[in-house]
Amino acid sequence: MNLELTFRIQMIYESICRAVMDSVKPDNITAPPQITIEMQCDSGMLIIKMKGENVNILTFRNTMDDLLEHISLATKIIKSSQRK
Repeated sequence: MNLELTFRIQMIYESICRAVMDSVKPDNITAPPQITIEMQCDSGMLIIKMKGENVNILTFRNTMDDLLEHISLATKIIKSSQRK
């Protein structure tokens, strides 16, 4: 099955967007080989495009869940470190 998903996450600042994007990029390299992930920041908006070719929908969903979990964790850590 071929799948494609684009989602956008609004960040408070462009700097946080870039820091989050840079922190989760290494995880994208370890995604299943049939899934590609592209990310960019645009005016504080983190834009993520996932594509899967000949991929099981559960594999695609699990990859998306992992990515969102890592983004959430990175955001919390970055925001916490900026407060101190």
